[in-house]
Amino acid sequence: MGFKIDKNGNISMIQGDSGLITIRGLNPNKNFTVYFAVQDKNRKPVGSELSVESNNESYVIFQLTGDYTDLFTVKKDEPCAVYYYGLKICDSETQREETLIVGSEEIGAVNTITVYPKKVEGD
Repeated sequence: MGFKIDKNGNISMIQGDSGLITIRGLNPNKNFTVYFAVQDKNRKPVGSELSVESNNESYVIFQLTGDYTDLFTVKKDEPCAVYYYGLKICDSETQREETLIVGSEEIGAVNTITVYPKKVEGD
């Protein structure tokens, strides 16, 4: 299944699954470094911050491995867990940094990752 991403940028997934997250709408006349980070409900970072260069493309793709998403745990007595992710683009030429919110224009909006428990371990 990988990930299911709705029109507002909210992600649903199963713990330990791998998948791709594509961020579109970047200015192709610039080379940005785009950062992706996940936090739990207490704003504690989960896993390492990921980064990708846009290489003058209008999009970037983050590849989340099974090892990475295995860090998004679900308590045994709960049907799912909700995490939050953030994106930032940085332009090394102008030193400009901008936090992106997918699917909303509100500054306080958040993008969620709803994680369902692992069903099978696999390799």
